[in-house]
Amino acid sequence: MDRTLPAQAGRLVTPADFPGMFAEGWGLPKPDAFLAHFLPVIDTDATFRQPTFPDAHGLAQIEQMFRRFFVLFPDLTVTVCGFAIAGDIVFIESGCAATLGRTTVRFDVCDRFVIRNGKVVERRSFSDSLPVLLAVLARPASWPRAIRARTSRKPDQT
Repeated sequence: MDRTLPAQAGRLVTPADFPGMFAEGWGLPKPDAFLAHFLPVIDTDATFRQPTFPDAHGLAQIEQMFRRFFVLFPDLTVTVCGFAIAGDIVFIESGCAATLGRTTVRFDVCDRFVIRNGKVVERRSFSDSLPVLLAVLARPASWPRAIRARTSRKPDQT
């Protein structure tokens, strides 16, 4: 079954509107509602970079990256702590929490987005991946899920 979600070509976002949209999107169920919220405002040639995952180029790879991420952390919550806007660049600082076994993993993230012509053309995520790595390593039962999240082509969401 093809899980690729259709992008709505006509949806545009401004740098000023993006932090609110970002917070709203992270409050949605993952992955499908989350992806349906964000994919329409991501440029077809966008590049997304984040620690521990390969760079994603284009909508299909970006969708795949997030699906993999949600395999590892299906209950991830993100709380926006602050943001800054400079022209077409938006920085969003967030606190993240997810459950891994019976342990809650917490980490902070700062995302830098470039928005041009109403679309996100670039995202670079900055975070310390050590808390996540230590939580995964301390729980061998999570290793298969972590490997699937890192390597699978079509992640299993079950």
